[in-house]
Amino acid sequence: MPWPMVHFAIAIRLSLSNPSPHFLLGSIAPDAIHMREHVTRKEKGVTHFVSEDILPDVEIIKKNCLRYLSVNTEQNWKDFILGYFAHIYADLRWTESVYVEFEREYRGDKKEIRQTYNREMSQLEFNLLRSEKGAHNAIHRLQQSEAFTEQPLVTENEVNQYRDLKIGWLQDVGNEPKIKPIYFSEEVVDKFIANTTKELITLFHDWGIQFPRKETKMDC
Repeated sequence: MPWPMVHFAIAIRLSLSNPSPHFLLGSIAPDAIHMREHVTRKEKGVTHFVSEDILPDVEIIKKNCLRYLSVNTEQNWKDFILGYFAHIYADLRWTESVYVEFEREYRGDKKEIRQTYNREMSQLEFNLLRSEKGAHNAIHRLQQSEAFTEQPLVTENEVNQYRDLKIGWLQDVGNEPKIKPIYFSEEVVDKFIANTTKELITLFHDWGIQFPRKETKMDC
């Protein structure tokens, strides 16, 4: 699955560099399950609507997105939910495309494939933080966000804890491995972000969702 900065980059481009704090928070909320003690694989799957180890298809994502949107009319809630399901869709597309290609092209020791993935994704986080327009401003906005409990998926406390953990990780330059990614190059990742953004714009429109796209100036 892609790490937070990929989700943030999609959020930034979806909103023409003007993502709401709650959309940004929603875009990492499914992974807040990692804050739960003794979490099971099944519980992790629930937050991503996984069934029998298979990620949800677009129709399942649509159905649940519209269902959760109808729970609350507040704009902050709607932004949070749209971010949440943008994350689910991005995970699906990443798994179907970028990750499949990584597994196909990987030439190292099979026992070290997870270590290689994590190292390159760590580098990618810092590369995107530097290269994606508005990334630092988005992190600042994320700090101002308000979490929600999304039953039975994640709790407000779990989402807040995960947000603070990820922000702290990105602010620690010691976490950057300082390598040149072999499998997750700038070109590969930028293409994924651009394509996924376009697909989400189309999906939201087809689902009857009005997603505000207002371009504003943001600090880099």
